[in-house]
Amino acid sequence: MGSLPLEGIRVVELTTGAAGPTVAKCLGEYGAEVLKIESRLRGDGHRGGTNPKRWNTQPDFAKLSRNKKSITINLKTERGKQLVKQLIAQSDVVVENFSLGVMERWGMSYEELREIKPDIILIRLKGLGCTGPYAHHVTYGPNLLALAGITHLWNHPGSPASTGEARTQHPDFMSGIAGAAAVMAALLYRERTGEGQCIDSAQIEAGATLLGPHYLDFTINGRDSQPAGNLKTGAAPHGAYPCAGEDKWCAIAVESQEEWQRFCEAMGSPAWTADERFATPLARERHKPELDQLVSQWTRERNGMQIMEALQAAGVAAAPIQDVEDQLGYNPQFEARGLFVTLDEPEMGPIVTEAPPVKASDTPPLIYRAAPLIGEHTASVLRDILQLTDAEIAELTEHEVLT
Repeated sequence: MGSLPLEGIRVVELTTGAAGPTVAKCLGEYGAEVLKIESRLRGDGHRGGTNPKRWNTQPDFAKLSRNKKSITINLKTERGKQLVKQLIAQSDVVVENFSLGVMERWGMSYEELREIKPDIILIRLKGLGCTGPYAHHVTYGPNLLALAGITHLWNHPGSPASTGEARTQHPDFMSGIAGAAAVMAALLYRERTGEGQCIDSAQIEAGATLLGPHYLDFTINGRDSQPAGNLKTGAAPHGAYPCAGEDKWCAIAVESQEEWQRFCEAMGSPAWTADERFATPLARERHKPELDQLVSQWTRERNGMQIMEALQAAGVAAAPIQDVEDQLGYNPQFEARGLFVTLDEPEMGPIVTEAPPVKASDTPPLIYRAAPLIGEHTASVLRDILQLTDAEIAELTEHEVLT
């Protein structure tokens, strides 16, 4: 791997879903050895759940579990729990995001883990955190967006409430990235003091950080924010405009009189731009439907990249609304930064996924291993870390401890 910042750090991952796996994935990209504890008795949802045919062929799992090692242990057995505790005793970090109470039932509360490894760092990712009257409620990423109020504000005026647009599970991934940063801070703290700690991460709170201006608007001005769709007060043109091609669009935002003048010049100052209906920001906002129709006539004759380049060169915010095909096609910015990488998955073959988004100059993150086959590293990890013999591993397999 070379020299990465977290080399020598070992992480035990006891997770499901996306939030916990994202923490461990980020740590692995900076060099940590990540031991993903899982079981064939209850397949990870992103691995394919109860369908063994899907366990090694799921794109979500390939993304979330790159760089990790898979160890299959049956935590319904006492010997299985002992094996995990032995691994924790020789590790630095435990990542878990099961329902509140699961770790306690396994005898792996923070207090019990400290008895095993006094300086252990435990991060617990729950939908609503580990404390408070609703902490035991079972949550799901898209529902957390709704509970935080984000789904409401992402809607269009007058449209019925829906969680359909929220299936990207923002709180899971946001809390995962924030959680990885918290773990790194805890590792620095441990280096100075010798003390570990327990990190309580609430996914809903990570998602709620998106709403800061709306909280302030309500607190200071007494305004309860409502869905605005593509509208923005005081800005016109502002929204998505059709481009050349089938169902192709470009986002344009003009938020000042100076930007309006530059926008007009970038379009070649067509005669309609001198119309009194569009002379001021207030006038343009009042006549937005007519303005949008005229802007659309101009955008329909060009593709999204042409519009972006022309308007950005004039100092106007614009960007094509890309789908996956657009992004995976040639994009000079993505190409220059190496946004996409190809991994050779054992059962899927070559797949394309995104690279880590933050690149340190001397220790850039690295994807050095494809996501593991289920149980791929069980024997090697137990031999190398716990010094078990092949005969002992065979006996544990026979007694369904390793499954």
